Amino acid sequence: MRRELSFVYDHGQVYLYDAAAASSVDFLAALDDSGRTGLTVGIAGVLVDVLLPLQWNFSAPLVFETADSEPPLDLDEWEHVVEFALEVPTGRLLLEGSGGSGQLELELPPGAYRARWSGSGFPPVGEYVPGESSPDSYRLQLWAGRADEPPRELKRWPGYDILFG
Repeated sequence: MRRELSFVYDHGQVYLYDAAAASSVDFLAALDDSGRTGLTVGIAGVLVDVLLPLQWNFSAPLVFETADSEPPLDLDEWEHVVEFALEVPTGRLLLEGSGGSGQLELELPPGAYRARWSGSGFPPVGEYVPGESSPDSYRLQLWAGRADEPPRELKRWPGYDILFG
């Protein structure tokens, strides 16, 4: 399945989690996990915090894809690619922009997934001006996977080292 959507984020983060866990997610713990590991994704229980290289986008394009098995990598088309485990026991996945900037709910079969988050359209390294937007766009791919697989970056946009270095 493939759907073209858009989502809202602010403060350079988007959270992914099962809708039933909305009252119990710990946003700061997920952000702390990212800082501890040095990755652009942090995990705290069922919450995944994806750090984005830009401050905000109030209409970021998102291609949402589900597959029966791991999709082929296409690293040439994307500036940053990270994979992580994602548990969605109710089948209601929330994408929530940090700072209460908005939510997008996606329905899918309940279960444990491997997720691949890809991004592109980032400004040239060193030229980003805080407060400005950019034509960034994203893709979220999901396929059946184990919940205990650790996150990993498959391609790292070099600007992350400047922003979070």
